[in-house]
Amino acid sequence: MLSKVVTAIGILLALTALGTQRADAVPIFAQRYHLRCTACHSVLPELNAYGNYFRSHGYRLPLPKHGTTIFAIRYQLAYAADPAAGTRRWSPGGIVLGAADLGPMAAFIHYSLGAGGGPGGLYLGYLATYNAHTKTLYRFGLFELPLLQSPGQRLDDLQPYGYYQTHVGLNDLPLASPRWGVQTERTVGNLRIDGTFAVAAYQGAPYGGKPVDTGESFSFSGPELGLFLDQKIFTKGDLEFDAGGEAMGGSVHILPTGRAAFSDLYQRYGLLAHGTWHSLDFQAEQWWGDDHDADGFLTNQHSAGGYARLKYYPDPNAYLGIRYDASANPGVTRDWTYYAAGMIEPFRLLVEEVQPIPGRATLGGAMTVAFPGFWKI
Repeated sequence: MLSKVVTAIGILLALTALGTQRADAVPIFAQRYHLRCTACHSVLPELNAYGNYFRSHGYRLPLPKHGTTIFAIRYQLAYAADPAAGTRRWSPGGIVLGAADLGPMAAFIHYSLGAGGGPGGLYLGYLATYNAHTKTLYRFGLFELPLLQSPGQRLDDLQPYGYYQTHVGLNDLPLASPRWGVQTERTVGNLRIDGTFAVAAYQGAPYGGKPVDTGESFSFSGPELGLFLDQKIFTKGDLEFDAGGEAMGGSVHILPTGRAAFSDLYQRYGLLAHGTWHSLDFQAEQWWGDDHDADGFLTNQHSAGGYARLKYYPDPNAYLGIRYDASANPGVTRDWTYYAAGMIEPFRLLVEEVQPIPGRATLGGAMTVAFPGFWKI
């Protein structure tokens, strides 16, 4: 298996080296500001520093605007060499991305077309605006939690990160689920502060995959509040390092099949660290959770999990990555993921190997492409 991964990675990097300076990008924002994909993306859909700046400033730049489509499509064809029972070897899927300026606000949608036998549906949809005077971003609608790694929009591989997809007891609300509510993000010096106020959550499989019937339904008993801090510690030449913490909590009303409903009061706490040096990028996050009634029988259940990731960029538009993931809720799962990706505009090619501990390694990959819609404003 390892020899296949090495061969695939070598071919991928060779193709990337030959092709990273090819065709111009055309999806929504690149059209609007006459930019290339690589202005905002290191490897589609991963954002570089400029892309993160653009997103955190309400999708606006101090540049002339041009006519653009208001919809674009991102299509992905994933491959599993040894698919699990009930899953497909080839898994096509797509999403529609939409964006338009509405006065001082920008409207953004992320609509899944369905994948893996699952239905389509709205995954993200919000209004965003940026106040330059207070350096504050506001989002209203269905948004991702401001985690260190985007669980849905900017995944750098196909394997879920650490604790992000963890369900605790009968609480079917993982960190990866987008929330309905309000998010604010403010920069104070070198400190980024995010706050979230949520009253509901997305209830479906990520990217429109086939939903798993858990036998229960849930709704928020009250608002979920979150605070996310990220402080730049130092910058010296090519060496940068930042660290922070996360805290959130709420209560969900859970209705199991054939049983009385109950409420689970939960808290989640996390620590994060991120550093870069030349072509190396290191990132780590650890979460702890407490559910005060995880099963309807007043069971106080603890959970924990996280990941550590190291990536090397031999080219600005290609990377090699290795990541260790673990979660316990209370059952423990652990795995290593080895992967590589390269961008040949507007395509991303990805290959990965996942090694569960214990278990047998599995090989997979994906091709992702973005292209525009047809309506112009």
